[in-house]
Formats: sequence, structure tokens, C-alpha cells
Amino acid sequence: MQKYIILIIILLSVNLNTYSQVSSEKLIRRGVSLHDKGRYKDAINYYEQALKVNPTSMSATYEMSLSYLQLEDYNNALKYSTKVINANFQPLLVDAYSVKSSALAELNRIDDAIKLLNEALMRCGDEYILHYNLGLSYFKKKNMSSAILHLRKAIEIDTTHPSSYLLYAYALSDSDRWVQSFLAFHFFLLLEPNTDRSKDAFNEMYDMITVVQPDNSPRLLSEEGIDRRKIYEFIQKNKPQTNDSEEQFKFFENVTKKIILTLNQLQDDSRRGLLWDFFVPTYSEIFASGYIDVYCRYVSVSYFPTSLDWWNNNSESVETFISWFEGGQNTEMDSELEFGDDLDEE
Repeated sequence: MQKYIILIIILLSVNLNTYSQVSSEKLIRRGVSLHDKGRYKDAINYYEQALKVNPTSMSATYEMSLSYLQLEDYNNALKYSTKVINANFQPLLVDAYSVKSSALAELNRIDDAIKLLNEALMRCGDEYILHYNLGLSYFKKKNMSSAILHLRKAIEIDTTHPSSYLLYAYALSDSDRWVQSFLAFHFFLLLEPNTDRSKDAFNEMYDMITVVQPDNSPRLLSEEGIDRRKIYEFIQKNKPQTNDSEEQFKFFENVTKKIILTLNQLQDDSRRGLLWDFFVPTYSEIFASGYIDVYCRYVSVSYFPTSLDWWNNNSESVETFISWFEGGQNTEMDSELEFGDDLDEE
């Protein structure tokens, strides 16, 4: 009889533990759903309930830190992300480091954030989000060379992370490397063409190519074999004379083609780095595919009303371009300009 009682107790204990785990996970899922809707306080309420059911749940602890970060309650974001890090909970370790470093940066503890992220790289290895956050911290510290280094690594690890390209573009621009910045802005807009920050990014890129430079500007010096003065002179000769949206779009399109054409003609096996190994081949392929006009409409849709109208009226062309780009497919379409030709300088 005593054996049966012990067995029943064991079974009840197992069932209760299983029920608690299921209940905790269900509460966390509800919290995540609310977080995704921007209801961060409501989400935290569910995570607190989950922790009452299962006090050791690192998933609830991490999600709590993330919601506090969104609420700009950085001290609590630090508190809960630190618990995940100290527990060495591998499935969420990188994410917890990202939350904690972001909270430190927002509290203007930039050096602490950088130290923490370097520790994270030692523990977790090369992760794009760690390099991105390091790039962000160095950018806030105005250390552009280190920011560029880590953002480049983030892009090399994950070529689909829009924020890495966006911050990389700003860091390059602040370092007077405007040709490279122009292409980085382009790729961000290719990944994220129609959001609020897309419009800001396009505006920044457009201002970068329309601003008048003094004759002795460092931005006009040759860099990596690129004759930036020649590109700048082309831009100045072709700047739009009015605020007409379509005229401005055509100017942007021609500058894009000019820069791609110039870099393609410089490309050879001796040139290495993200610019020559990734950006130039990618844009050369788009140029040669015959989709360059569709592409320019696509990335400028947040800025030019005429591009938005075109997008709305040519959905099939847009979908065909996206399908081609995502599939890496070649096309028999002839490009408007061959790479051996140059753009007319009006």
C-alpha cells in the first residue's frame, strides 16, 4: 500500500511540474503577442505571472528585459537581462547581451556597453547582432573607424539586416566616404524601401549627392582608385533645376548609374573588401540585368511621389524584379547602358 502511495505522489509531482511548465509557456506566448502589439506593460504582467508559476524561467526573464527596454525603463532592462547572462542560458545569451548593451548605451554608459559586447564576442563567438551593437556604441562615441569595422563584420555575417546597412551608411558619410555611403544607403533601401526611416535615409542620401562641396573638400580626393571629383562634377552638371519630382528622380537614377558604371570599370582581382566583393558585384548585376530602372523606382518609393505612383501602377514589374533579385536569376533583357559606355554629361 505504501508503494502505491509513493507512486501516486511521484506521478502527481511529475504532472504538476509538466502543468506548470505548460502554463508558464502559455503565459509567455501571450506576453510576446502583446509585446509585438506594443502593449509592453500588459506583456510584463504576463511574464510576471509566468515567473510565479516557474521562477527559473529564463524565457520569461529575457522577455521581461526586452519589454522594459521598449518602455525605456533601462534599469529594469539591465536587471533582467543580467539574470539571463549570469544563468548562462545559451538559447537567449546573445539576445540578453544585446538588451543589456542597449540599455547601457541609452544610459550613456557607452564604455560599459563596449566592454560588455567584447565579453559577449568572447563567450558567444561572431554574431552579427553583437557586432551591430558594437558598431552602434562606437558610433555614439564618435569613433567612426571602429564603428565601420564592426558594422562591416555585421553585414558580412548577415547580409539581410537592414539596420546594419543604415548605420554603416551614416558612419561612412560621417567619415567623408560618400561613394561607399551612397551604396550602403541604397542597399538599406533595397531591404526596407517604404518605412518612416526609409524616407529619412533617402533624404540623407539625396542631400549627400546634391550638397555643394568646396574645391578643397576631402570628399573630392581620390579614394581606393575612385575619382570622386569626376563623379562630383558629373553630379553638378546634371543637378535638377526645379523641384519637380520626376526631374529629381531622373537625376537620382542617373547618379546611381554613373556610380555603378564607374566602380564596375575599376573592378579587378586586386581590389578586396566589402565594397568590391559585395556592393559592386551586386549593383553591377542589377545594372546589367535591365532592371535598373525598376530598381531605382523601388528604392525611391518612400521619397518621390512619382515613384510611389509608378509602384502602385506597376506591381507586376516590381514583383518580377523582387523575384529575380531573391532568386539570383539571370535575365536576357538588355541593359539600357552597356558597361563599356559612359553616361552623357550634359
